[in-house]
Amino acid sequence: MNIEALKSQALRHLPGAIALLIAFWLLFPFIKIDQSDFVHAKQYVYRLALGMMILIIMLGKMGFDVFFPQGIAQKVSNLKSILFIIFGILILAFVVYIILQAGALFLGTYPQPTDVMQ
Repeated sequence: MNIEALKSQALRHLPGAIALLIAFWLLFPFIKIDQSDFVHAKQYVYRLALGMMILIIMLGKMGFDVFFPQGIAQKVSNLKSILFIIFGILILAFVVYIILQAGALFLGTYPQPTDVMQ
């Protein structure tokens, strides 16, 4: 493979790679979030929404590329199909993880009832 073809391949995938890096940077604080992060709650909600939106758009683009390849009867590689499935499962797992973490955080900060029968 010559250098020009390699450069054109890299430039073709560069916008998608940059979008994924930005999404992962936006979602990084949600790996471990605790009560001390309540100060930045409004900012984190926007970061979560924007990061998840980028990931879902990238999943949709990847799905479109897999299911509707450009050209007539062009075969899609098995690697691309497998990566699409893995990417979708990872996004689903992350969404479930964030929901469970938010629920645990909410239940941990919910005021405990005092013993009224004393």
